[in-house]
Amino acid sequence: MAEHINLLWTGGWDSTLRLLQLLLIEKKRVQPHYIIIGTRKSTPNEIAAMDRIRKHLINKHPFVKNLLLETQYISDSALNTDEEISEAYATLKKQNHIGQQYSSLAKIAKQYEFTDFELCIENGEFANNFVIPFLYVNNSVQAPVYRISKTNTPNAVEQLFSYYTFPLVKLSKEEMIDYVKKQNWINIMNMTWLCHRPILGRYPCGACNPCRFAILDGMSWRVPLPSRLIGGTVKKVFNSNPIVKCRNILKKF
Repeated sequence: MAEHINLLWTGGWDSTLRLLQLLLIEKKRVQPHYIIIGTRKSTPNEIAAMDRIRKHLINKHPFVKNLLLETQYISDSALNTDEEISEAYATLKKQNHIGQQYSSLAKIAKQYEFTDFELCIENGEFANNFVIPFLYVNNSVQAPVYRISKTNTPNAVEQLFSYYTFPLVKLSKEEMIDYVKKQNWINIMNMTWLCHRPILGRYPCGACNPCRFAILDGMSWRVPLPSRLIGGTVKKVFNSNPIVKCRNILKKF
């Protein structure tokens, strides 16, 4: 049995929910890992969110201090070149939208020989496109463990997602919200961060995908009203721009 759970923690909603499950319900030791990807504008906000949550948990639940290990930071700037993973990412990108971070995460997991990361992907369009159809479920343990199967799984999927378990893959965002409310964790979850392009480095923009998905998923309270109004307008203008449309079409080739 592993001495701790390796969790990919971003300071966001999904991974923080899993962190609370592991610490407050299962009472397990957790080794958080945070991947620094490129020069993403949200990185300082995500790190600040993790610091806030850590301090709050230790203050309210002192036993957490012995369970929550110091976060390990890994930068994708130190990655080795890996053509197999790059080609796998390019293959999947042609099929459906997939963020660049999944290429970086796979390269890091392979390079550092991680095979038991918990990756907190919710039950939604992304999971249904790339993960759920190829899952192997191990029911021999107390709680089901979801991993990518080594049978009948496309090579590109295996190259990108074979390093993880998926603890939240059967939960929709709506189910997560209900669960959080029942556990009385909403105040902690409101400390999480979601935006990729914060305005003035402080406020969710309302236009990036995480902001828009939060609004569509019934969590509009996480995006300030001015950002919701302005961000929605910006998104419409951006999507109606013929230059942008041509660029998006060319990206597929």
